Amino acid sequence: MFTFFNKKTNPRAELKKILKGYKLPSFPAVIMQILQKIRNPYSSASDIADSLSLDPNLSLRILSLANSAAFSPKNRVENLTQAIALVGLSQLESLVLGVGVAKGIPKQTCQWHDPSEFWLTSARRAMLATALAAILCPAKESQCFTSAFLQDMALPFLACQRSDDYNMIFKKWHLEGGDLAAIERETLQWDHAEVATWICSEWGLPENIALAIKNHHNPDFDDDHETLAPVRLVSILREDDNNDGVDEIIAQAGDVYNISEKRIQPMIESSFEKAKDLARLII
Repeated sequence: MFTFFNKKTNPRAELKKILKGYKLPSFPAVIMQILQKIRNPYSSASDIADSLSLDPNLSLRILSLANSAAFSPKNRVENLTQAIALVGLSQLESLVLGVGVAKGIPKQTCQWHDPSEFWLTSARRAMLATALAAILCPAKESQCFTSAFLQDMALPFLACQRSDDYNMIFKKWHLEGGDLAAIERETLQWDHAEVATWICSEWGLPENIALAIKNHHNPDFDDDHETLAPVRLVSILREDDNNDGVDEIIAQAGDVYNISEKRIQPMIESSFEKAKDLARLII
């Protein structure tokens, strides 16, 4: 159990209550094995490649990403060892973790949840958060990538299992913008960020990632509580081509972080382009 949880918190019981009896699927064992090998400081690239080969589909995805525009290799990457060297262990861990989470998230389309749109928006957040981290907190680029990528991981469960409650919540958020967690708390006793931490706990995901997800709507900038500025800023993005939140991000980047529109606009365009490859990797 995470150290930031209240002692009375029982993630499994909370999820059962909130998701109306829905049973959370187990985190894929093969993905967890790969993550353990990546996190082992004594693992070589070939060791990690051997573990990745246990999941042929994931291996193909990693190779495809290494050869994509996101990494722009000079020569075609032909094997996993080369792909690992190009992508880097931090980025590789984030990607493998994302694929593992994607395997457990509802794949059906339901009201306010389209898997393709969800993962494209998640990928945009991840890429943009990484670009912003290079300016705001360079030492935490990898953590910003992962936390931004997974920050809304609870929403597909809530959209599909709590559709009666979330119909009006999503409608208001997409039409009016603003802070999703604040809108949730107007009618509920919890928000999607808190639910995500319960899922992280049940799946055995890293505590620092869970804490960053928990606080991605937190207005208090306190490094001790992992309120990462890039992760919070990209949480504004929505799955709505007509009201995607980009203008709000540009305005807040200037007002709060002194990042000019001239500087952030090309960052957004580049990040969104790279996100297409990342989203295809997941979907």
